[in-house]
Amino acid sequence: FISSGEAFINNYMRVNHEIDKPFISHTFGEIEFFEKTFQEMSISGISANEALDKYRAILTEKIHPDTDVVDAFTLLKEKNIRIALLSNESVHRVDTYLEKTSLRHFFDTIIVSEDIGIEKPDLRIFEETLKRLSIKGHEMVMFGDNDISDGASKELGIFFVLVTTYRNKNWVWEKGAPYTPDYIMQRINRKNIAVFLDKISSQY
Repeated sequence: FISSGEAFINNYMRVNHEIDKPFISHTFGEIEFFEKTFQEMSISGISANEALDKYRAILTEKIHPDTDVVDAFTLLKEKNIRIALLSNESVHRVDTYLEKTSLRHFFDTIIVSEDIGIEKPDLRIFEETLKRLSIKGHEMVMFGDNDISDGASKELGIFFVLVTTYRNKNWVWEKGAPYTPDYIMQRINRKNIAVFLDKISSQY
């Protein structure tokens, strides 16, 4: 049905990036991405729904837990530090990821933008996190790869750690100025988290 895989990928990625609306998943795909790409490339013989289902099945098969992140979470739990997942994503995408990786048990609360109708960098999503954890802003650390959406947490006194390994500057839809991180970490792993905890504990 598709004469050129490369041409399809290029068109799909462009369409994906052009469509920007709340609570969609740019990573897990949306029906609009396939519908518009198929229309522009005059692709027939397979429906957009079929393509989306196949794409998500392939993606789901490739999902696996990052052992470095598991080790880091284990360390935090050993130290009785609570963990929240705060995501600008669709509920279906987050649920699929957590089911495939078996990471759900690590989180004390899970906040997905589609579920509560608010997306980062809207401060209300961070306020909801603080409320659920019953803590103040200065008692929370926000780890994220987006210095606009995640960095906005600083407005509430939250300590912002920019994690650079997962960062993709071309995969940013948020508008606004980036925030300067309070700390930069290359990737999440047990060693880096231990060093960070030692450093931050000496400051407070």
